[in-house]
Amino acid sequence: MFNRILVGLDGSPTSWSAVHYAFEFGKRLDVPVVGIHVIDERILEEGFLEDIAGVLGFNYYAGISEKLKRFFEEQASVLLDEFLALGRSKGVKVSSYQSTGKPYHVILAQADAEDLIMLGKKSHKPVSGFLLGSTTEIVARRSPCPVFVAVEQKKDIKKICVAYDGSEPSKRALQMGKLIGKLFDGEVYAVHVGEDDLSAEVGEGVRYVRLSGIPEEKLVEYSKDMDLMLLGAFSKGRIKELFLGSVTTFVMHHTNIPLLLVK
Repeated sequence: MFNRILVGLDGSPTSWSAVHYAFEFGKRLDVPVVGIHVIDERILEEGFLEDIAGVLGFNYYAGISEKLKRFFEEQASVLLDEFLALGRSKGVKVSSYQSTGKPYHVILAQADAEDLIMLGKKSHKPVSGFLLGSTTEIVARRSPCPVFVAVEQKKDIKKICVAYDGSEPSKRALQMGKLIGKLFDGEVYAVHVGEDDLSAEVGEGVRYVRLSGIPEEKLVEYSKDMDLMLLGAFSKGRIKELFLGSVTTFVMHHTNIPLLLVK
């Protein structure tokens, strides 16, 4: 299914949730899990530090960025050591990568089309850990591979719902949902928001659910009792512009379960 799993690690609760999901997928699929930690270069810029010093009430001095960088590197070492130790204790093939730059640039540069990226859900705060809050959404939009967006509360994957509208992206999402269902011995639900009956398309072993209403609202409402939702990227069907349009953006911000965005 995937060659590697790349997981963004910033020390936040949602990123640790992503780590635990990554270890579970990595062990079941027998693929390596790579922990990626990025020190955001934007918070080390002297101009930014000088401005924020006045706001936060600390003394700014030339060269403070180098001291902060060393501090962040020490913190990164501790974080990645914990990640590696935890993965090895679970019998997972693990490695790590640490860099300085724009987090989304670094993560995207490391990813191949055959990989799976796992990240914590976007923070509503200006800065979350060392990653700015927009990292998850930017990676999800630009990634060449599927992106798994974890929430803080980890759940056993037993009920899997797939947003299905008959388009090619939703068919790819359904196919991946079936594979994950087998991997975790879970039930798969194909959820269609619309008037047409697409039940004949979903195949055996999948429960077809047809709903009426506003797609993004119905998907979020239905997903409350699920453990994972899959969305097909760049859909142009009845669920309009599923990835870049309003539906996916709404679902990403409002659902309380993990999302797997399938390319």
